[in-house]
Order: sequence, then structure tokens, then C-alpha cells
Amino acid sequence: MDELPVQKALKEGSSGRPMAQGPSPWAPPALHCLAPFRIAHALAAEVDERLLSWIEQTGIFPGQHEKVRAMGFGRFAMLCHTDTDDPDRLLLAAQCFAALFAVDDYYCDDERTGSEPKMVGPRLSIALAALEPAHLGEAFRADLEHALNSDPVLVALRAYLKRVETLATPAQLARVRHEIVAMFVTMTAEAAWRVEGLTPAIWEYLAHRQVNSFLPCLSLIDIVGGYELPANVYSAPAVRRVTTLAASATIIANDLFSARKEQQAGIGDFNLPLLLVREQRCSPQEAMMRSAAIHDEIMHLYEVAEGDVMPQASPLLKRYLRGLKSWLAGNVEWHRSSGRYQV
Repeated sequence: MDELPVQKALKEGSSGRPMAQGPSPWAPPALHCLAPFRIAHALAAEVDERLLSWIEQTGIFPGQHEKVRAMGFGRFAMLCHTDTDDPDRLLLAAQCFAALFAVDDYYCDDERTGSEPKMVGPRLSIALAALEPAHLGEAFRADLEHALNSDPVLVALRAYLKRVETLATPAQLARVRHEIVAMFVTMTAEAAWRVEGLTPAIWEYLAHRQVNSFLPCLSLIDIVGGYELPANVYSAPAVRRVTTLAASATIIANDLFSARKEQQAGIGDFNLPLLLVREQRCSPQEAMMRSAAIHDEIMHLYEVAEGDVMPQASPLLKRYLRGLKSWLAGNVEWHRSSGRYQV
């Protein structure tokens, strides 16, 4: 795939000549964030070993054993879910990361692994049957099973949801499905932007990114922790505000840490810094600083929202809110060190 004009321009100066090599203009600036609540290398390694075995069974990321190990999904789970040290429960979070990043890579963003923007909608539509059984008549059941079993991404999604089912209540399982389905809608919208050559406005992208975020992973906080935040509490407007602000902060951080990688040809080009370069006609360094400022504003809004909820919070809700805070801290720490974002 040819480079987009903006990508070519960013690699060259205004004269059209290649820019001198030096520190990357896409280096993430300092962010307003918390220090990680826990660093437990042995626990992370144990979760990674279990995850790599599961990945081999599902067939996702074929031939990428060392690359997946360098991504450190087990470490991600260890950093974010600090109210348990049970590697089996942490494995659930790591399986979520692996399955959903596989959807992102193979269906949505990375044309080098076979993603096609025009096929994102149809592929995600079939993926719904991996999230929740589709009850077909006898004549059609075999075809559906063949489709679900012949695509490793669908195998991984279905295996992940089956594990959720073993650890979650029906209400928690429904919540997990809902957050993933909502993310699928935004992935389809992003694919349409690519197909039609559209560039979303910053406000539109940020609204989209609240949902197309780590929100499906955040929905596991109480499940991994071994308790249940009641559905009416999880969905209460004030609690939902805290959760969705946290989700936005996690994904804006992702945009910052992945910006350099996403300059490579064949990788989807929608991220906040690049959109700021286009809309505000600023340099990459300025776009990174402005993106960091947006992240920090969201973090401050999150802190205010959490402070509004905390005085009346039940013990279970306080535990959940601490889980959110741990997630925010662990997310930034993982992005700083994960091999997924090294170029």
C-alpha cells in the first residue's frame, strides 16, 4: 500500500528532502498518571506461559511465539488487576488482551496480516456468533460451526467467552458481551472512514474512542477479582462516567505510545496525534504534546468523577473504583515497556 501524503510529508521536511535522523518526533511526552500498584515479575511470567499455551491451541499469532512473549500480555494482566495474585484468574485478562488484539490486527488495522477495511463489517458480524451462540436450524448449523472453527480469531474469541462464562455470573457475562459488541460498531465505523477516505473531526474521534478503547477489558475488573459489582451499580450514570473516562484515558495513552509504530506502511492511520497534525496543521512533536494534554484533562475529569462517587460508595464499589485506578496505572506502565510498540 502506498504511503498516505501526510505520512510522506512527516518523513520529509517542507523541502521534500528526507529529514535528518534523530530522536523520534513521535516519542510520548510525560503523562499525568499513577505509579503501578504492583510489579511481580514471576507472576507475570507464569501468566505469560499459560497464555502462550492457550494461543498455540487457538492458532492466533501463528509463528509469532517470541513476538507475543515480548508483548507481555501476562505482565499487562499482572499490572492492571492487582486485587488478585491467582494466575488462573489473571490468565482471563491476558486472554482478553490476546483475543481482542487479534481482532484489531487481523480484521481492522494491519494490512500486512490480511486486514481489509471493506471486510471489517462482515467479519465482525460473524464474530458476534463467537461471542454469543447463534441458534440456527439443523440445516445451517454445520456451516456456522465450520466458519467459527476455521478462523483462529473466532476460535480465540469463542474460547475467551467460554472462560468468562466459567468465572462470571450471567449478568457479568452479558456486560462483557455488550462492551465488545459496542467496540465492534466503532471498528466498523473506522473501516468506513478508510474505505471512503474520510478524516473524522477530533471531537468525533474522541467520542468514538471512548467506546473503541480498553472498555471491554475494564469490564473484567470484578470478574478477575473474584466478586460481582451489581449490574445496577455498574450501569449507574455516575459510576459509568468514572468508567468511561478511565476507558478514554487508557486508549489516548495507547494512541500516544503506538503513534510511532503506526507510521509504518500497511498499519491503520487513525490515532489522535496524526489527526491533530492533519486538522491543526502542527508538527508531530506539537501533536504529541497536545494529545498528552487531552489525556491529562481526561484524567483530571476522571479524578473529579471518582471523588464525586467515593463518599457514598459501598465496599464493593470502592473495590471496583480501586480496580479502575490500578488499571489506569498498569496500562501506562505496560505501554512504556511492551514490545508491541517497539519499532
